[in-house]
Amino acid sequence: MKNLGEKFSPIFSTHFWADFDNMNSKIDIKICTIDMLTDLQYLCKTTFFETFSDSTDEEDMRKFLAETYSAEKLSAELANSESVTFIAYKNGTPLGYLKLNIGNAQTEKCLDNALEIQRIYILKSAKGQGIGSAFMQIAENFASEKKLSTIWLGVWEHNEPAKKFYKSKGYEKFSHHTFVIGDDMQTDFLLKKEIL
Repeated sequence: MKNLGEKFSPIFSTHFWADFDNMNSKIDIKICTIDMLTDLQYLCKTTFFETFSDSTDEEDMRKFLAETYSAEKLSAELANSESVTFIAYKNGTPLGYLKLNIGNAQTEKCLDNALEIQRIYILKSAKGQGIGSAFMQIAENFASEKKLSTIWLGVWEHNEPAKKFYKSKGYEKFSHHTFVIGDDMQTDFLLKKEIL
């Protein structure tokens, strides 16, 4: 089976990247391959720490980062044919990443015919450049191309900036689940947007 990213490439080589170039010609969004693993691991660990370190026990954070974003685990995710990850670069520097899942790669089977945005993170120093909006457009383009009816994601209940951002993109709460960081049980709101 082909990697989902390979199926995904033509959409953005012609349709999306051209639009994004008009927004900010210095930023490139690329499908992540195994040779970009170091950049991906850096972004995963750094952005998660930036987002949650103030509200998470230091030891819980250390364990979570080591286990969730190990090279072995991320390599397996990149090899999954039902997932695709994108990295945004500016002048060769990684700024943020997006991970999409379909089918059995979704972390929960809560909706039919759906696309999951499992992770969307941007370095604090890179926010405000339109990268988040570009990532959201990638997700919508993919869902439309694959005739998927819904996009869904999870967001921490206390992450007000993220909740506001998703609301501005048309996402609405439909459920919640528990997100575990070490011994810390946190609540994520599940949000969705109908595409078709």
